[in-house]
Amino acid sequence: MSDTYLVTGGTGYVGGFTVLQLLEEGKTVRTTIRNLAKEAQFRKSIYSSSDKLTKEIVDSKLTVIEADLLKDANWTEAIKDVTYVLHVASPFPPSQPEDPETLIKPAKEGTLRILELAAKTPSVKHVVVTSSFAAIRFGYPADRTETFTEKDWTIVDKSDSYYVKSKAIAEKSAWDYVKEHKVHYGLSVINPALIIGPSLKYQVTNSTSINKIKTLIDGTLKETGAAKQYLSLVDVRDIAKLHIEALTNPKANGERFLAHSGPSISLYEAGQVLAKSDKISAELKANIPTKELEGTAKPIPSSVEKAKAAFNWTPIPNEVSLVATVEGILLQEQE
Repeated sequence: MSDTYLVTGGTGYVGGFTVLQLLEEGKTVRTTIRNLAKEAQFRKSIYSSSDKLTKEIVDSKLTVIEADLLKDANWTEAIKDVTYVLHVASPFPPSQPEDPETLIKPAKEGTLRILELAAKTPSVKHVVVTSSFAAIRFGYPADRTETFTEKDWTIVDKSDSYYVKSKAIAEKSAWDYVKEHKVHYGLSVINPALIIGPSLKYQVTNSTSINKIKTLIDGTLKETGAAKQYLSLVDVRDIAKLHIEALTNPKANGERFLAHSGPSISLYEAGQVLAKSDKISAELKANIPTKELEGTAKPIPSSVEKAKAAFNWTPIPNEVSLVATVEGILLQEQE
């Protein structure tokens, strides 16, 4: 019997590319989405975005199950006889909600639900959870000069962001759970920076990170200029790849991995990368901000040497990912 891979939140940005890569590798995949009304379009987005997949392959290798992380329904069915679990579903809102529990509760309870289900499923060998750089780098003094690594944890009480709190709390809860319950499976955590890159066809990638890059080309910042802020970026294809490799890499068991493509760059610098690309039209280049506003933000010193060493990983360069992001935005606008 072949291994079955469960991906939570298949219609999410990372979830979609994770499902795509698994299917391209010939794996049997099961994914959960909150509304089955999206299933047909989701399937189409997968096989339409791949040179290796056909509708027939996707239909035979992919099972889609309706399930909500805050509800019991269908999860037992979703995880039955599964070998590997990739828990990538988690909200990343465009703005701070009024109630912190709207983020913290699904992040923490959803993660614990998956770990508890895996603990009751003897066939599960390994679980990979998507956390965030947000669970590492916040709550520290603005003038901190030490390089952030996986040894650092966000100081929850010193962060005002509910999203940041939700990621740190959820990840800490995951590590506490597997330690306390001495589970039979392995756990790895990926901590991505701001995820950018291409979009799947026929699927609206309404991610906060993509929308931030969109402001560089849609004229939003043309007159005002770019706010002085620094971004650590990583390509969605790399993040999907790291998730999958962490399932079977012995060096990944019991470890967390910070993932970004290189030194942080400012929003203005990201715009200048696009302005220099011959793949970006003159019309879009005219919208790119030509000045940067004054501010106190500084580059974010952090290291991904651990991930590079464990996975023999060479990140996709920011230049490639930024152009792919714009191409993905244009693709969505055409559909």
